[in-house]
Amino acid sequence: MNKIIEAAIPLFATKGLACVSVKELADAAGVNIALISYYFGGKDNLYAFILERQLALLGDALDSISQEEISPVMKIRRFADILLETYKQSPYIDRLFFMEILSPTKYFDSIVKTAASRLHVFLQDCIKKAVDQGEFRPGIDPKLAAMSLMKILNVSFTSLHFCKGLLDSKEDIADRYMANALEIYLHGVTNEG
Repeated sequence: MNKIIEAAIPLFATKGLACVSVKELADAAGVNIALISYYFGGKDNLYAFILERQLALLGDALDSISQEEISPVMKIRRFADILLETYKQSPYIDRLFFMEILSPTKYFDSIVKTAASRLHVFLQDCIKKAVDQGEFRPGIDPKLAAMSLMKILNVSFTSLHFCKGLLDSKEDIADRYMANALEIYLHGVTNEG
């Protein structure tokens, strides 16, 4: 079963659900084609399983951070750190997410939009609390600021694929890129006095 999942993730992330055949999945996993139906009930269910599993990693992070007794800004920083670690462990998570945005499947509303909404609410709450506590400038719209932050953090990874060759090829480029993007954002919203 794990062989199927591991083979399916990069195929779905790079080609999308519609462009991956069951035969291609079976060949990539080195398994009999019937095992995809046996374990998952078909290609579509395998895709839904992978989406849910990948996005659940971020949901678990939100649950964990929400329970921590730290400032809203530290919660945002913790989330960025966990997002970076999640990306390193699951390097196709961003492509799966953006593939759904660019070419939504029947799972967009039930899986992807639900996960994105949950992330948005978490960031929105952190931003609202940071404004209320004076950490962020007054007058910031938490809904819009959360959407901007979501884009900055998520596009950080997608753009890394695009920027190969444009940026130096150090191993820690994702870490440095994320830290830089977050600092630029926080500098713009932080209450300086």
